[in-house]
Amino acid sequence: MEEMPLMKSVVYEALRIEPPVSLQFGRAKRDLIIESHDAAFEVKEGEMLFGFQPFATKDPKIFTQAEEFVADRFIGEGEKMLEHVLWSNGPETEEPTLGNKQCAGKDFVVLVSRLFVVELFLRYDSFEIEVGTSPLGAAVTVTSLRRASF
Repeated sequence: MEEMPLMKSVVYEALRIEPPVSLQFGRAKRDLIIESHDAAFEVKEGEMLFGFQPFATKDPKIFTQAEEFVADRFIGEGEKMLEHVLWSNGPETEEPTLGNKQCAGKDFVVLVSRLFVVELFLRYDSFEIEVGTSPLGAAVTVTSLRRASF
């Protein structure tokens, strides 16, 4: 699977466009400054922080066509953009540690997602879906499947 760049990019793009953990919060352990494109915000130790991941993962100043699913976004030079995929409470390019509170299951989620995509394309030659919304995010309904012919 490591030699399948389009499949890997599709999984990262799915995690970018619809982060499975969209809301995060925590208390500042020390005084710090959080910077955006336009401003800087001073945060004091003990203050509560809240983050809505889609604000970061769909930032049009970082991602062109930020609201659209672009399957090959993270191929080649685009791989550098993985540092801006933050679904796991940290950049996709970093490893989880006790100090950074990044999701310990991050690599497992990526692996299972890749396996799902590969299995889908191994079993079926084509499929059709309808995409909508639900209270929990995107709603995808499979409307047609054609079994693999090989």
